[in-house]
Amino acid sequence: MRHLCPWIAALAFGFAIAGCGGGGGGGSSSATQAPISSGSGGGTTSGSSSAPGSSTPTLEPNGSLGFELRAAIARDFAPQLRYNAYYDDGNGSRQNRNEDFFPIGVRAFLAELHAQQVRVVVDQSTGLTPALVSLEPTTDQAQFGAQALEPYPKFMAGAQPGTAPLYTHVYPDDATRQLDVQLAGTLEVFCEFFVFYAHDRAEATVLGIIPTGGNNDRFGHRGDWERVHVRARVAFGPGGAYLGGEVLQGFFSGHGKLFLAERPELETVNAQGQEDPQGTHTVVYVSNGKHAAFPQAGEWKDANYPAWVADYTDFFRGNGVWIDGWSVPLFDLEEPARAPDEFASAEFFALQSAAVTLTDWTQYTGAWGPDDYRIPLVGIQIAASPSGPKLKSEYGRFGGTTELWLDAKQHSRLKVYRDLGTVVPRANPLPYPN
Repeated sequence: MRHLCPWIAALAFGFAIAGCGGGGGGGSSSATQAPISSGSGGGTTSGSSSAPGSSTPTLEPNGSLGFELRAAIARDFAPQLRYNAYYDDGNGSRQNRNEDFFPIGVRAFLAELHAQQVRVVVDQSTGLTPALVSLEPTTDQAQFGAQALEPYPKFMAGAQPGTAPLYTHVYPDDATRQLDVQLAGTLEVFCEFFVFYAHDRAEATVLGIIPTGGNNDRFGHRGDWERVHVRARVAFGPGGAYLGGEVLQGFFSGHGKLFLAERPELETVNAQGQEDPQGTHTVVYVSNGKHAAFPQAGEWKDANYPAWVADYTDFFRGNGVWIDGWSVPLFDLEEPARAPDEFASAEFFALQSAAVTLTDWTQYTGAWGPDDYRIPLVGIQIAASPSGPKLKSEYGRFGGTTELWLDAKQHSRLKVYRDLGTVVPRANPLPYPN
């Protein structure tokens, strides 16, 4: 992993930089049940950054970020996703449970739909008992229609944790460009990371009379695109050689909100997955079932609505399975042609209806599932299957409209464990679905 801080002084003294220490080796996505990866950042996986031992990526002659450079930056700043696990602290909320629905790659998801053989969570986790997953046949053939991808079953499980890809979008803030005629200097970049889940589970009680129980999830939805963004300052040596960088801000999305956390609120780890205040991998706490992203561990009761409308507690303790985002495949959303197997698979074309003729799935403008749940009579939308990454309002807009995390922490029903001195131990064993 490359770091920026030791080089800033050198850049100020004529950019006399001979090289960087600690360049990462090849990243691995082969481990299927590793809460912490082997820690080899900066390597390569399909559709991603330069192979180990290859030349250092550089700026294009015109100062732009080329594909290989974007891939290297994305891998250096990919997040660590920390999921929830059941914790016996006396809280009887139905959301106090293990995460059962993990990320899945779009290609793998579409392959299951096309084969009409899908992995489904048939028994969700209860207490310390992990979820049970089964391969089940489907009777209907899903299609990308004009409005939505449908039909397909609820409760589709994700891939084995640590194997599904992240989808990336890296671009510069040109107003921050401080490069000399040799392209040496610094530049701030924005790194967007998108995660796909086949199912979002809600477990809300609506109007005090419509509960969720067992596998009768009334207010979750099929398809779930979640995201987290990082602003970083990166450094370049003579010739625009990429030297690494430092995290400046994190942007965390969920439930229609977007929180901006400044550097002091961020937790970071290094390429070995170890806590490191100089690390470049931002820790993301993922809420149970809903997969909303938060910068710190905690819980938030009735964040969106008062309890009488929709009673729901987000638990994002981070005490369960961890996924190192730099150890999985990373795919650039802006250049799908470089990874046709992922973005334009045979299954994708086979699932297009007559109303949809696209060259890759990033172009799809419909919803990634058929669900749209609203409270009876008042019409308040509780949940809906989402659109894809490029349809998000903040895509390519430096995070969009945000609320400061420091301000959000004033909410009376939000508990941030670090602020309270609360320590939740990591689950042992980790609750991987069976």
